[in-house]
Amino acid sequence: MMEGDGALIVEEVLVQASTSDTPVLMSVVNWGEVFYTLVKRMGMAKAEVMMAELVARIPITLVSVTPEDAVRAARLKAQYNLPYADCFAAALTGSQHVLVTADVEHFARVPKLRLLKLPRAKKA
Repeated sequence: MMEGDGALIVEEVLVQASTSDTPVLMSVVNWGEVFYTLVKRMGMAKAEVMMAELVARIPITLVSVTPEDAVRAARLKAQYNLPYADCFAAALTGSQHVLVTADVEHFARVPKLRLLKLPRAKKA
């Protein structure tokens, strides 16, 4: 189960997406970042269980990285000096240009990108 200040926002996005048949996309690069963050907070075994539960329960599509995606992400990195992994999230926004993130300071530099701000996770 998701916890924290941003959990309700994420839950609402997922509910709206499933009722409107709008895909929620996440790069496998960013999925790996989520896994890494969970490992730091709760250890490898618990993180592996949680990731397996998440992928089974939430309406999200994990998107593999293609060479074109890597180039699109690299262009964003070059133009806006974003962290490279974050560039994959921005590159996936498609025609809607909506990104759900707690890292608004990075993404605010990218024109046409609409941000749905999550609160920052509190340090454990």
